[in-house]
Amino acid sequence: MRGREEPDMKRRAQTRGRTMPAASQLLLGLLLSLGVSAGAIVLFALAIQLAELGENWITPVNQFIKVGSILAGTFWACKGPLRGYQYGPLLGLAYMALGVGLYCALDGKLLPLTVILGDLALGAASGFLSGLLAS
Repeated sequence: MRGREEPDMKRRAQTRGRTMPAASQLLLGLLLSLGVSAGAIVLFALAIQLAELGENWITPVNQFIKVGSILAGTFWACKGPLRGYQYGPLLGLAYMALGVGLYCALDGKLLPLTVILGDLALGAASGFLSGLLAS
């Protein structure tokens, strides 16, 4: 049945000669996003120490790291037949939900709802735009 497409969540992407389920590809994209974030945060912390940057740099650079990490994960996850504009927002939401959850767990208190919703919206929008670029 060549002319018939599989449902989106059952789509498979070619990776090094093997097929990979869409869910696995998204999970690997999420892990790549988290790895990019971890590396960028370490480098930024080093830059803060060496260059003695003030606290006013932290928020904008943190947002830039989040968006860049989502972009990297979406580009990786959406190669092949996956539709970036569909899977990018999922990856962005998952990335931000993990980030908010980790922050709340480490801080020991819940963030205000507006901050949580703002981060989730940034993740979905970043993922959508990254997915459009990846498609």
